[in-house]
Amino acid sequence: MSRHYRLAAMVLCCVSLTGVRGVNAVEADSLVDALTEGNVSLGVRYRFEHVRQPDLLDRDANANTVRTRLSYASADWSGLRLRAEMDHVGYLTEQRFNNTRNGNTDFPVVADPKGADLNQLALDYQASDTLAFTLGRQRINLDNQRFVGGVGWRQNEQTFDALSSTASLPGGVTLRYAWIDQVRRIFGPEQGTPPAALESDSHLLNLSGMLGPVKLVGFAYALDFDNAPALSSLTTGVELSGDAKLGDWRFPLVLAYARQRDHGDNPTDYDADYWRAEAGARHRGYSLTLGYEQLGADRDAGVALQTPLATMHAFQGFTDLFLTTPDDGLRDTWVRAGMPVGPVALSVTAHRFEADTGGADYGREVNISAGWQARRWLHLLVKAAEYDARDFATDTRKLWAQATLTF
Repeated sequence: MSRHYRLAAMVLCCVSLTGVRGVNAVEADSLVDALTEGNVSLGVRYRFEHVRQPDLLDRDANANTVRTRLSYASADWSGLRLRAEMDHVGYLTEQRFNNTRNGNTDFPVVADPKGADLNQLALDYQASDTLAFTLGRQRINLDNQRFVGGVGWRQNEQTFDALSSTASLPGGVTLRYAWIDQVRRIFGPEQGTPPAALESDSHLLNLSGMLGPVKLVGFAYALDFDNAPALSSLTTGVELSGDAKLGDWRFPLVLAYARQRDHGDNPTDYDADYWRAEAGARHRGYSLTLGYEQLGADRDAGVALQTPLATMHAFQGFTDLFLTTPDDGLRDTWVRAGMPVGPVALSVTAHRFEADTGGADYGREVNISAGWQARRWLHLLVKAAEYDARDFATDTRKLWAQATLTF
């Protein structure tokens, strides 16, 4: 049985469940009513992306892509709700870029392959006011998505064929667990290299709660991939975050630590550390944040800590040159300033990259982002990034212009 049929079977076999009604939902009178009274939404996202890497390729990449997303959510019935979502990525102009599938390897990569894909097909079950389950293809975004996320920046989102649950425990503690059967990556829907999907037997455990004014998160992520054993790992860690207040000022602080080792059929025995620290100040829309992140390396094993399920575009620079952590690890020191310019939210970030071991200088990067919610249904975004190479990669310049319409 193919994984598409197995996914459909997993969802449909649960439709017969009635269980305990969700206590907070307005429910339909019958299953037919729940399906016919559901909500449908349409989203269209156009993006122009320009990439220049003059030291590597003599052709600039220019991509005009459009993602059309049709979403459906049924009404509640006996604690059950069905969700489905289809995405289609198309091109407005000639493919003058490498989408990882079209063979245009003499152009820089813009990882937005074309095609239609089933983004979500999931059944939610609200067993009680403290316990909920989701079965099927779904989004899983944990905390700041540093280890598990949807890579929502790319046109083809990363989703998961999984069984997940959320439990609200006494004392305001939230427990989340997920078993992942397959990771539907941004490189699909066509098969190729990198693989469109990771065949998985992975387990995610995330526990969060408040300790006074501080949010405390503990996690353990056991990743096991049949078709990518080198990415199989066990990562355990903790994160503390808080936001001190002084009049109109806010002072956010984040501290995180994790330890990663090999897991499953990974052929390499290794151990590596992860550190993150952020401190900042916010005042009436203005903000300044200093940050440090370390993805450690095991020098003896010759490998570094990896985060294959993360939303990595949100970390270590917009140019995405560190999606795979170099073997000598990575240290990222950064400063970000944010400010309102009329209706536009503007931010500027400067990164300095270094190896965790060996002393290599990995270069500098500057990122600029300007977003404007022009209408309730229209968001406009312009981003730019410039990477100055030193002992790693090549000089890279990227520019994006994007419009997102939601109906």
